[in-house]
Amino acid sequence: MQRSNIDTYIATFMKLLKMAAGYQESEHGSLLMFKKGLPNGLNIHIINNSISPPDTLKGWIKAACQEQLKYLQT
Repeated sequence: MQRSNIDTYIATFMKLLKMAAGYQESEHGSLLMFKKGLPNGLNIHIINNSISPPDTLKGWIKAACQEQLKYLQT
């Protein structure tokens, strides 16, 4: 993912996830793939700034969108 292009990353990820045989949004592997595509610093921001880190793909998408601006300012 480009540092400032979270919306494009999410849209592309969701499109590819639907095309990939055998993967569903609710599967843990989908969440792992999503997190691997994020910059490490953004992952750390999400974990550090959450009361409890999200445990679903939808939760990580929401958190990534919320934390992106804070992450870009570092």
